[in-house]
Amino acid sequence: MTHTKAPDVFHRFQSGTVQVRHALDRARNDVRAAKVDSVTCDTSQIILGEVLNNVVEHAYGFEEGHPIEMSIWLRDDGLWCEILDHGGPMPDGVAPAGRRAQFVPENRDDLPEGGFGWAMVRELTQDLNYRRANDTNELVFLIPHTQPWPGTGGT
Repeated sequence: MTHTKAPDVFHRFQSGTVQVRHALDRARNDVRAAKVDSVTCDTSQIILGEVLNNVVEHAYGFEEGHPIEMSIWLRDDGLWCEILDHGGPMPDGVAPAGRRAQFVPENRDDLPEGGFGWAMVRELTQDLNYRRANDTNELVFLIPHTQPWPGTGGT
């Protein structure tokens, strides 16, 4: 996606679990105020929460105080999101494939710790692209609307 206008929602904040929670709360309020349907709004919270918490955990290794930028464009096809950070790159320079973790549901003692988040991100988004340029991670994706957006031509 090429950005022809400033984002409709923009938040710059520092890494940290509390800071991510506050940024997610502000983004939810902004998206709701734009009259985005509740399912798309809820989905955006799940996806953005997963992505931003991965930035804190993996890109910054739980170190607080590093910059993160979250931009959201309200478009006719959904919420175009861009997350920027200056942490470590994704392994092999690509976003995880998002394969579901393999486990036997009846054996709860052997549940894997990870493997669910990126599968969910991949399933609930479209056009997910990752690139690293000039020590910056850029993740862009579309969260499609579940209902037509009553916006004023967000394209």
